[in-house]
Amino acid sequence: MEHALEVNRRWSVPSSTLLGVLPATVLVVVLAAINFLGGIAQPAHLIWDERYYVTTAQRYEDGTAQFASHPPLGLMLIAAGDALLHPNRGTDTRAVGWDKQVADERLPEHYSFAGVRLMSGVFAVIGAVLFFAVMLTLTRSVLSALLLSNLYVFENAFIAHFRAAHLDAFQLAFALAALLCFAVSARRGRRSSPGLEFALGTACGLAIMVKLNAVLWTLLGLMLILRRIRIGWHCTPRARLLLAGLRDGTIMASGCLLAIAVVWTIHVAIAPHPPPPESPAGVRDEAFMSRTYQAYLKGERGFSPTVVLAAARDYSRFMAADFKGVPKKDANGSPPMEWPLHIRTINYRWDSDGVRTAYVQLAGNLWGWLLADVALIASVGMLILQWWRPRPCSDPERRALTIMLLLQYLAYMIVHTYLGTMRVMYLYHYFPALILAFCLVPLALAEGADRWPALRAWQRFGLMTMTALLLTSFAFYSPLSVHRPLTHAECEWRNIVQHIVDCQ
Repeated sequence: MEHALEVNRRWSVPSSTLLGVLPATVLVVVLAAINFLGGIAQPAHLIWDERYYVTTAQRYEDGTAQFASHPPLGLMLIAAGDALLHPNRGTDTRAVGWDKQVADERLPEHYSFAGVRLMSGVFAVIGAVLFFAVMLTLTRSVLSALLLSNLYVFENAFIAHFRAAHLDAFQLAFALAALLCFAVSARRGRRSSPGLEFALGTACGLAIMVKLNAVLWTLLGLMLILRRIRIGWHCTPRARLLLAGLRDGTIMASGCLLAIAVVWTIHVAIAPHPPPPESPAGVRDEAFMSRTYQAYLKGERGFSPTVVLAAARDYSRFMAADFKGVPKKDANGSPPMEWPLHIRTINYRWDSDGVRTAYVQLAGNLWGWLLADVALIASVGMLILQWWRPRPCSDPERRALTIMLLLQYLAYMIVHTYLGTMRVMYLYHYFPALILAFCLVPLALAEGADRWPALRAWQRFGLMTMTALLLTSFAFYSPLSVHRPLTHAECEWRNIVQHIVDCQ
């Protein structure tokens, strides 16, 4: 009992810290809203994969049953934003959903993108708050967490990508929610919490229902269970440990499966109409629709779990067939081993008036990416140094967190390297792994200060210096993120450190 109380005292957040959390959170929300939501309707042209997702959103708004390349949650959220804001009120947009993709010239005149981009920007802001919460859990310092949250808020690649109607802001927000539950649980040592386990599983399930590669995030829960078993292996009856692990795993799996089931149910419920058989999108979708699902859409049978299960199976068959059709190479593609080096940025679009050119370029904050790479190398190096020359640690959970985050990063990169042999991969597929690397920054700094006390006095100054450089790098590359016009000479200046844009 005394040990449990001591652990609770050690990892509870001080009341003085809690008093500063609210204003810090408000500041994060304001800064993130400016970056991710300000002027989100511009440019008023399709950006990258919006040519697919805008049509999908339109079919949801029409109540038309459909299948897509990714699970339905992110697509439904895009449609929800458009339905909520409804910026094209009074404009006939039904033809937008006629095919699986659309070109700018086929959109109605003066079509507004504010609605379809709204929820991506909102979830980017939510992700910023969750990232701040993760940093607070790792550092237990409001100031440190606030400074480190800038790694997310002022990440140029996030801004360029999340200000468009893409899926990754949704997936990253749910992944960060799972990561927060993981970090809080890891801080509790061997003590589990049914609420945290269920929330972690639910967040994983929601992330999976945006993009399937989020299934890798379930490794976080598995590592928590294995760690608890290891901690209690020599002081707790092993049968009891294994049963507790099974219980925790069951709770996590229940949350995950419930989230998946709810999403599939909503997907079927909000789209009760059969696709127009004469439309190109309808022709493709009907080829994968089972008799059970078609009977429901035609009104021949009622809404039921059997119908939802049939629709989910049909949708999964469509995704599997679509995956086989994805090319293995693309001029904009990049192999996963190049991702940490920030190689192969993508030009989403450029618009020129003959003198100045405005870009939407998927290019990151080079200082932030450099910090992430240094944190990865430093974390591995200090773990090796600790094995070679052990030293006591002021934060026993920190090294465990470092090891588990490194394992999660390694698993993500290995799996995506394998996937890269079967389909083209892009730089934005690195975003979840980049978040993991960002989480290692405060852990590596704290480990270094523990091992070399002389660094401790410079830790806060170091954080402030890193933040200043991060903001400077952000400001330098921000015109490429938000479609701000540049002359050719101004554009070429952005290539002075690394070539990231082909200037027009």
